[in-house]
Amino acid sequence: MASPRQRTRSIVNSRNAWVGSALLAAIVLIGTTGCSSFFVPLCQEYNTCSSGGGTGGSGSGTYSSYAYVANATLGTLAGIPVPKATFTTLTGSSYTLGTTPSALAATPKGTFLYLATLAGPVFVYAIGTNGTLTLGNNGAQVTSTLVPTWMTVDPSGNWLFMVSSSSNQLLIFQINTFNGTLTQTSQGTIALDAGNPTQVYVTPNDQYVYVGLGLGGMDGFTFNSSTGVVSNQIHLATLGAASDNAIASDNNSAYLFVGEAGKGIRVLTIGTGGALKEVTGSPFASQLGPQSIVVDSTNTYVYVANRTANVITGYTLGTGGTLTQLPNSPFTTGSQPTVMSLDSTGKYLFVVNFGGSPDMQVFSFDATTAGKLDPVTSVATGTDPAGAVALSVVP
Repeated sequence: MASPRQRTRSIVNSRNAWVGSALLAAIVLIGTTGCSSFFVPLCQEYNTCSSGGGTGGSGSGTYSSYAYVANATLGTLAGIPVPKATFTTLTGSSYTLGTTPSALAATPKGTFLYLATLAGPVFVYAIGTNGTLTLGNNGAQVTSTLVPTWMTVDPSGNWLFMVSSSSNQLLIFQINTFNGTLTQTSQGTIALDAGNPTQVYVTPNDQYVYVGLGLGGMDGFTFNSSTGVVSNQIHLATLGAASDNAIASDNNSAYLFVGEAGKGIRVLTIGTGGALKEVTGSPFASQLGPQSIVVDSTNTYVYVANRTANVITGYTLGTGGTLTQLPNSPFTTGSQPTVMSLDSTGKYLFVVNFGGSPDMQVFSFDATTAGKLDPVTSVATGTDPAGAVALSVVP
């Protein structure tokens, strides 16, 4: 979840020439019906705005979060500021990258944003206090690997984890907290069990790392956030012909949720050394194609985006880790929901849909009906369908 922190950006800089002239292409406006604006107004880019700059629908002009979306089909990076005040519309802009993005990850405090490309190179952007993004490392890649498919930064903000669909390896990098550059740890690459790596997830307590392996199940590790070392590798096989495609934990790091296509949502207790034990009743029924899992900020509800069924299923998290589907669930999404994330306030749930219709949706939590998701707005992150493949929401 997995899951992100960032803001607006000044991607168009002639010195940042890692994608050549394509990066200097015209800005494409995005937004909800009847409303569009530049994501980076001139006053915001040059730090001359009197109150945070930009427009954010019906919000106050100051922002609580910034949502970034990587569009694989269009080869663009879109950004949308999220107002602190209640809003009914959102607007933003997308920027041509000149290459196909495959993954996003941001540091927890919203200092750096990492963008991986299908071709291999990974780039870093510094996130400014006014929400702008500036390409770092003089425009050069900070690392590269074949077909990177998922990245995440641990809760300390010091370590970046990455997996690739082309190899059964876990890559770990130390983050230079001054400039965002990456240094691969002394462990180099960690060999994973057979499978096709889908996601990598670090628990909120920063003690465990889990890697989805698709048909190969899942690998787990204990993690030392002081040294960046993983150890005590364990393996969880699938329940027959199934695929582990989504991973998340509750906010207390007591339970691990695994979206297993073909079987449902597995819930396991996280024990000493990251050992896993299936809870009574697991796996719990889900819609087709669980792809992303989010636990709400109150630790009461679990939401699962189902890529095949085009819905979000909501559950109540009960004693002992049991899941009970909400009576008003599932909630309709666009085509092929792929990644979800909460904003920094925990009031809004974002989901991006690879097949579009729309590219991104925002839900709020109903004030009277427990766990119910209410549609707030939707956003086109480019020419719909843009092929939204990654999402990062940052403070």
